[in-house]
Amino acid sequence: MKKNLSEISKELNRESRFKGMPRVIFMTDQAAQPCPEDVIDRMPEGSMVILRDYDDEDRYDLAKALSYICKSKEIKFLVAGDLTLSLMVEADGIHLPEYMMGEALKIKEDHSDFIITTAAHSEQAVSIADKHGVYAILLAPIFSTKSHPETFNDKSRVIGADNVSEICKKYKSAIYALGGINTETAVTIMHSGIAGFAAIRGV
Repeated sequence: MKKNLSEISKELNRESRFKGMPRVIFMTDQAAQPCPEDVIDRMPEGSMVILRDYDDEDRYDLAKALSYICKSKEIKFLVAGDLTLSLMVEADGIHLPEYMMGEALKIKEDHSDFIITTAAHSEQAVSIADKHGVYAILLAPIFSTKSHPETFNDKSRVIGADNVSEICKKYKSAIYALGGINTETAVTIMHSGIAGFAAIRGV
């Protein structure tokens, strides 16, 4: 029987310092995954969910519902790009888009128990994020992805498996692979040093 991403993640060769951290992160996107609650229901305890859906007019209600579902399943829940909403729905933390990563230290200072993750789209961004003491860095796009159709025609726009491995060797932060992650691509970066997988469609 074909393994799913959660099962593959259990075989991930990662360092002991990532013990206790999620192996899989689900990034919500109702255009791609219109029923996020169904995805969450399949996820193992100890996973993480990040609410994206920036333009959803009912984002508060969605955040509130997903926060409740995640808590009942002992899955960490973060809201992307909105500290106020994160606090309102009692999320476990916040995910910062790359342009917001500079806010990490101030958020941590004001909310010491918050989990803070950030996006990075280059090694330079990883280098900066690594100095901000974030919980984890979501590095993307590793492979061509439907979220960025241009990556299918221009491979210079993807980071690639080899570069992921080199980046992970250089920085102490937990790095999660995002972008084009599915059951086929995940196995190609099992030994790259990543802390886990992040995906929209692949979970």
